[in-house]
Amino acid sequence: MTLVVQMQDADTAANDPLLSYAVTTTPSPLKASPENPQAPEEIGEIVISVSRQSGTPADVEWIKVKVPAGTMAPDLATDLNKISPRISLTGWTVRLDAAAKEFVCAPTGSHAPIGPDTGFTIQLSDIPINRKVGTAPITVTERSRTGNSAFQNRPTVFNLGKFPADFYLRNFLCEPSIIPNGGDVKLTWERSANATYELLYPGFDRDVTNRTSLEIEGIKSDTTFYLRGTAGDPTNPVVRILSTQVTVLKPDLDVGSLTVGGTTDLHGPRTLLLKLAGTEPGNVLDARWRAKTSGFALARFESWGGEVRVILNGMVSTTPRAPGIGERTYDSITVPIAKDEAIELRMLRDRAVDGGSLDLYWIPLGLQTAPPELEHKEIS
Repeated sequence: MTLVVQMQDADTAANDPLLSYAVTTTPSPLKASPENPQAPEEIGEIVISVSRQSGTPADVEWIKVKVPAGTMAPDLATDLNKISPRISLTGWTVRLDAAAKEFVCAPTGSHAPIGPDTGFTIQLSDIPINRKVGTAPITVTERSRTGNSAFQNRPTVFNLGKFPADFYLRNFLCEPSIIPNGGDVKLTWERSANATYELLYPGFDRDVTNRTSLEIEGIKSDTTFYLRGTAGDPTNPVVRILSTQVTVLKPDLDVGSLTVGGTTDLHGPRTLLLKLAGTEPGNVLDARWRAKTSGFALARFESWGGEVRVILNGMVSTTPRAPGIGERTYDSITVPIAKDEAIELRMLRDRAVDGGSLDLYWIPLGLQTAPPELEHKEIS
């Protein structure tokens, strides 16, 4: 299950959503059903995680999820009536408006407040996937307001691809993941042959269709690499993007302006705050530290046979499901931390996971290099 996050800032425009949405699909990516109409349809699931990031609650009249249905490439489902909808929010119901091709989620009253502590999910299960490879736009529209302002319709669109049955793109890895300034890395990945592939990183867009690895030399700053696979009809292609990162110790910096009054020291040793071995019991880790100086928290994690989700100070990442028993998938998150700020780490392991490990590093900035203090740690 891959996490697709699209967040909006309510302060940037009057009609931007007041809630934040993250979409996951199972399987990931979704597979188009066989073109033979006699063959059974592929079944998929969409889970939309909803939250309010601001400390001020938002009043919500309803949330509608529009799912295109039909026989064309931009359609996701063949029949909306076969989909099983569910919302986890107490006091809310969800129903299908067949004419509008929308699932309507609404509270029992005229509206309900959604605050920062009211996270919930909208789940669409048993989706009969359309038989055409292509990309389908899923529109999530909330009718919301803050304070006494007027209610407005605020849409967010997620483009979900339906891929050929034999398409795969997985295990995009960067080794090593932490290097000295000017160091080299090797990127590796697994992919099917029925697509074109591009590797993107700052200043480069490289065709790697015929490759499954590439060595990059002389990296001088933290870099995120994106591997993009494109399949299907060029008029309605499907695109899958994976990413991996390398962290550079003592990186070169490109800044617009920097003012230093006196002498400063921006060097400090990397500290391992937490190492969770794959054999340790428990499916949920909840831990918190307090930073003594500014720096970066770097979480690197892996899963064996299932999924591992890590949430580091609100940033969420999930390892792709491993393709086979004994195979591993990896991911990482890097978050800037201000002095005296909390570092909050949560890891959730699928109960089907054969194993999963996590390393949390602290990379300090500033004159003081003391590592953060552990305030709380719980494994359940």
